[in-house]
Amino acid sequence: MVMWLQKLIIGKSGLSKLILTFCCSMWLLMPHAVDAKIIGNTVDKKYEYSFKGQQYEVIAGQFELGLDPKHHANQAIVDLSLAKTNASGFVTASANYLIIQNKNPEQRKGALVEVSNRGSKASLRYFNFASSSDIPSSSMHLGDGLIQELGLSLVWVGWQGDVKASDKHIMRAQLPRVTGQTGWVRSDWTVDSAKSLLSLAHRPNVIETVYPVDFAQQQEAWLTYRVSRDGLKSIVSREDWQFSSDGKSIAGRFEPGIYELIYPAKDPLVAGIGLAIIRDTADYLKQASSPFKVDKTIAFGVSQTGRFLRQFLYQGFNETETGSKAFDGMLIHTAGAGRGSFNHRFAQPSRDGHRMSAFFYPTDIFPFTSERTRSPITNKKDGLLKQHHDPFYPNIFYTNTGYEYWGRAAALIHTKGVHDVEPLDNERIYHLASTQHYVEDQQALTPIEQSDNLFQGNPIDFRVQLRALLTHLSDWVIDSKLPPNSAYPKYADHTLTPFSHYQLPAWLGVQKPFKPHTAYALDYGKDWSKGIITNQPPMVLAEIVPSVAKVDTNGHELGGIRHPLIEAPIATFIPWSLRYGLFASEEMSDFRGATRRWPKDKIITRYQNRQAYISHINLIAQQSVKQGWLLARDLPRVQKQASWLWEWSMSQPEPIISVVKKTEPATKQP
Repeated sequence: MVMWLQKLIIGKSGLSKLILTFCCSMWLLMPHAVDAKIIGNTVDKKYEYSFKGQQYEVIAGQFELGLDPKHHANQAIVDLSLAKTNASGFVTASANYLIIQNKNPEQRKGALVEVSNRGSKASLRYFNFASSSDIPSSSMHLGDGLIQELGLSLVWVGWQGDVKASDKHIMRAQLPRVTGQTGWVRSDWTVDSAKSLLSLAHRPNVIETVYPVDFAQQQEAWLTYRVSRDGLKSIVSREDWQFSSDGKSIAGRFEPGIYELIYPAKDPLVAGIGLAIIRDTADYLKQASSPFKVDKTIAFGVSQTGRFLRQFLYQGFNETETGSKAFDGMLIHTAGAGRGSFNHRFAQPSRDGHRMSAFFYPTDIFPFTSERTRSPITNKKDGLLKQHHDPFYPNIFYTNTGYEYWGRAAALIHTKGVHDVEPLDNERIYHLASTQHYVEDQQALTPIEQSDNLFQGNPIDFRVQLRALLTHLSDWVIDSKLPPNSAYPKYADHTLTPFSHYQLPAWLGVQKPFKPHTAYALDYGKDWSKGIITNQPPMVLAEIVPSVAKVDTNGHELGGIRHPLIEAPIATFIPWSLRYGLFASEEMSDFRGATRRWPKDKIITRYQNRQAYISHINLIAQQSVKQGWLLARDLPRVQKQASWLWEWSMSQPEPIISVVKKTEPATKQP
């Protein structure tokens, strides 16, 4: 509008020019005039190539953002009002980006915006069967091109302020700090073998220690030790540990167990700006003047960033500063019932929370369902999507593997107590039954010594199902074509059960975990509603034990989308694995599942030979295509993995049959 008014002013004189100048000035003073959003775009690198008869360009650069701390759309960003502003009154930040798009704007139906997990890029691996690459600078990096065939640009943008810099093209953001602000920070570690140095950062190979100790107050810090998740803590004498000279780690003799450090720090990052970066990127993509113009946007988050998107929705970030919808669709993958440390003072976005790592951070906390429900612990009524029929809510797919039902309390997104809670009309929930948190190379299976034919690792390749689901979501967002109904375990159809009732088939010979990952009602202190934690560590008010999927007689989960290798089984795939050989050995390992290889004789009773097995797999896979859970183009991939499974199963040594010679009983002496 400003440009239009300025064009009218040119060539005018007298009263007309005065009136138009006044109108232009008044427009600048209106509330929407301070919508700064992305205020700069610098291109660093550009590549062009042909792929399947279309011309594509790959653009790497930097976005500069300006946020008005007084704008209603930014009020949820904790500490934004305390950050330094520029001459225009905006808080500024910058983020790198990487975009793959069709050179012809007419061929762009929408954009898939991946919220990068700790700076990484997953979309091409998950949806295109492509190998990892720092920058997909040639057509060979696009795999089979499913994303491109759907007409979607692929966008990554940095949002996380504590990702380590790297010579690789890591996605990261430069966020402002609140200088002079002090507070308490918590770090914890699960130590499985003795160590002498512990970094204050979570996952220090990719995350920086952005909150080193405030040495002026270091004597106020304390360290505790315990030997189980919920065990009693004992204070570790200060004589037995010390801060490193740079304040970014602690040194001492740390034996196996769980350590927790509470320490003073200062100058917190305004971490919540990361939510605004993702929002404003989506908004920028839709602007008519954008070099990346699309009409529809779909967000994709996996694990950490799936939880990020749940936080994004809960805090209302899908409404942009201009009052439009940021994302039209979301694929929230492997987030379970979690959110995270994305928008509070001294936030640590990498902290996740599993059964045996990263404890009591604000990840698995109420509310869990989209529908508003009342907490029986606090009596508060709330929901992830608070208002029905809100115009800013996108179409959402929640996809969870079997691991999330055990390791991320996924059942809480569709239950309250022992009752089902239905998803809203704009939502679908899909459970990828009996799969682990991530796709693992089948060669990575490692035998578990404590159990015969039990292996750590679950190689089921659920990407074939995720690709079909992305296609359905794209059709829903772009063409308003309704996707398949939700598929997940429920109380109503007896495919969901309280953990206390969960049973595995006895013939498997596998011990179930001590507990699934549990959520908690936690008290972070009187200022938590403002995004400030004053209770470090938080007070535990109650434990919430989620339900899990029931299993069939083969040990495979019910109630979700079942891979053909599960529907036609010759092995049992388990979504969790125990911590064999470590302390707390009855607890679950993070992320990984297990595989129970069946004896040859059990397999042969089902399938006479390889040909019979592969024929049945093909039949099951074709049924999955009709149901919408597989793409026809992925049938050969399913067949290939089935062939591997048969060969692997048949390669096991023949069982050793012991022959026990009968002996006469000893003669009884008189």
